[in-house]
Amino acid sequence: MHTSEQEKLINKVEEYIEDNLESLLSLEKLASTSTYSPFHFQRIFKAQVGETPANYVKRLRMEKAAHLLIYEHGIPITQIAFICGFTSLSYFTTSFHTYFQCSPTNWREGAYLKRFPREYADNSKKSKQHRNMEQEQQINKGYNKYQWLNLEKVNIMEFPVCTTVKKQNVGPYTQGIPDVWETVYHWGKARDLITDNTFMFGVPKNNPYITPAQMSRYDCHLSVEGLMDDSLVTFQFKGGKHVVYEFDEPVDYEERNKLIEYYSELYSFWLPKSRYKYLDNPMELISIKPKKGSLEVEVRVKAIALAIEPK
Repeated sequence: MHTSEQEKLINKVEEYIEDNLESLLSLEKLASTSTYSPFHFQRIFKAQVGETPANYVKRLRMEKAAHLLIYEHGIPITQIAFICGFTSLSYFTTSFHTYFQCSPTNWREGAYLKRFPREYADNSKKSKQHRNMEQEQQINKGYNKYQWLNLEKVNIMEFPVCTTVKKQNVGPYTQGIPDVWETVYHWGKARDLITDNTFMFGVPKNNPYITPAQMSRYDCHLSVEGLMDDSLVTFQFKGGKHVVYEFDEPVDYEERNKLIEYYSELYSFWLPKSRYKYLDNPMELISIKPKKGSLEVEVRVKAIALAIEPK
C-alpha cells in the first residue's frame, strides 16, 4: 500500500486533470501542480502513466465528450465541446472525428454501439442494438419494463464525507481488480481498520464503451478516518446524495457485461425520468469475505451508485 513520492504527486496531477478538463491544461500548469520542472514532470508522468501529459489530457477530454454525447442528450454538442475543454465547435468536431472515426452527431445517434468491447460482451444474449431498441420501446410505453433493473429497489441515499486510502488497477475491469482489493483488505485488516461497517467502494474511472480495456482505471477505496500516514495515497471523498441500486446477489467482477447493463439503465432510463442529474464517476459498493482456511478473499459488487444533485 505504500507508494513513492513520485507516485503520490502524479496521482495528484491525475485528479487535478479530471477535475479541470474544461480549463487550460498546459505542460507548465500541470508541472507546477506536481512541483517538478516541465521536463522532469513529462518524463516521470509518461513513465508512470504510459502516455505523455498532452495525450492523456486529450484522451480524457475525448472520452468525457463521448460519454456525455451518449447519456446527456439534453446538452447541445457545442456546450459539450466547451465542457470538455475545446475552444471551438469546429476544433472539437475535427478532433472527435479523428479520434472516433465518426462525427459527434453520428456518435450520439448510435455509432458508439459498434465500439462495445468484446471482452465485456455477452454473446449468449440479444445484441446490444436489439436491446437498445427494445428498451426505447419500453420507455415510450410508460417506463414500466426493464431488462435488468427493478426500479422499486432504486434508493436515494446520503453518503458521509470521509478520507480513504486508494489503490488503483489499470486494465480490463474483468481482471485484476479482486487482487488489488485483496491487498487493500489485508492491509486494512492488519491495522484493525476492517469491521462489518467499514466503508469500501470501487470507482470505475472509465466508460468501457469508450476507453480501451487495457487503459481502463479502477480505484479501490477504503475509509480510514483518523489514520495519518504520508506514505499513502489518500483521497477526500465528498459524500453527498447518491442514487443506489443494491443487487439481490452480489455480482462478480467477471460479470462486467451485467454491470454495464445496470449502469446503462440508470443513466439512460432512471435519470431522465428523475429530477436529478449525475455529478461524477459511478461507485461500486463492495462485499469482501475471507475464504475459509485461506488468505484469499471473495470480492463482489453488492451495489452500484451515482452521485446526483437536483436538476
